[in-house]
Amino acid sequence: MERAFQDKVLGATGIRLKNSFIKAATYEGMYEHGLPTQALTDHHVAMAKGGVALTTISYGAVSPDGRTFPYQMYIHDKSLEKLKKLAAEVHRAGGKVSMQLIHCGYFSKNKAVKKPLAPSRIFNEYGAMSGIMFSREMTREDMQTVSEKFANAAFRLKEAGFDAVEVHMGHGYLLSQFLSPATNKRKDEYGESIENRSRFPLEVLKKVIEKAGKDFPVLAKLNLSDGFRKGFSLEDCKYVSLELEKIGCTAIVLSGGFTSKTPFYLMPGKVPLWGMIKNGSNLAEKITMALFGPFIIKRYRFRENFFLDQAREIRKSVKLPLVYLGGVDSRKGIEKILDEGFEFIAIARALIHDPEFLIKLKEGHIEKSECTRCNQCVVEMDRDGVKCVL
Repeated sequence: MERAFQDKVLGATGIRLKNSFIKAATYEGMYEHGLPTQALTDHHVAMAKGGVALTTISYGAVSPDGRTFPYQMYIHDKSLEKLKKLAAEVHRAGGKVSMQLIHCGYFSKNKAVKKPLAPSRIFNEYGAMSGIMFSREMTREDMQTVSEKFANAAFRLKEAGFDAVEVHMGHGYLLSQFLSPATNKRKDEYGESIENRSRFPLEVLKKVIEKAGKDFPVLAKLNLSDGFRKGFSLEDCKYVSLELEKIGCTAIVLSGGFTSKTPFYLMPGKVPLWGMIKNGSNLAEKITMALFGPFIIKRYRFRENFFLDQAREIRKSVKLPLVYLGGVDSRKGIEKILDEGFEFIAIARALIHDPEFLIKLKEGHIEKSECTRCNQCVVEMDRDGVKCVL
């Protein structure tokens, strides 16, 4: 276990982290009028004080139309003012901070966007009850614009004192929509084969690296699998991982699941359906969730290190640093992950339950997390902000 708490250099950037542990990006919901609150700062400062080397702020949309709903944060002058202060507070607490950069694509309830962008014209099951029925297929000009927004957001965060960015290529958001054959129905050079489906996400990442500079860590969050048949597969992940290595990606955060189809693939445990119904944005959505939720939302049984079998296959395929994510629960489980050759470990629910989880492990006060995987923290994201209810 001692090796997990030794200094680590983040890829070829020269950025040094105090240990192997990263707080995984989990939507915090700590915003007012789309701007970060003090609660968001306190949340990430607590992670730094609890021993996390790099804490990741979730869902930094690169543009207003990249938000799934209108009160989310996007990267612009006003949010950067507060984010600069947040980064300074995390640094004073002994940690480093990263921002997850994202565009939602068609997965939107944002009524200000009548026709959200996507690789193809897609029925928007997420936003249908809000009147946003279909997406608009992106043009080459759209792709160029979005690529520049990702790159500019990364550069501005670097200027604001952030230590890294994480480009979100998973979970069914825009870049993931290009990667997945379930949502990418294009017939041009951006569709069909994995070489073509990955073209735009790789162009985005390359532009971010060029703009931010090779001394600035640019991580990619990538699905191991979408979690359903005919979606993005483990073989697809191997191909994309090798391409990310070629273009100089600092590290890959290996994840999984598709928010609109397999939302709890990444969060095995209980499905907090009643709380999700109460959080519905309108009556029609609440009724639909109550009637069909038990049949549509699949539950997955929790087991420690649940993505390790898939992640091991990527570890065999690439040499660049990999961040293991998925069911990190105990001292024994962490040792297993390190034995498999993963340089970094991302943790979410165990740290939401107890920000001092790592300190307690290091000092021998506990052997495993007491998180029950009830997933009520998911419900809290849309209330007053993510927290453990236990």
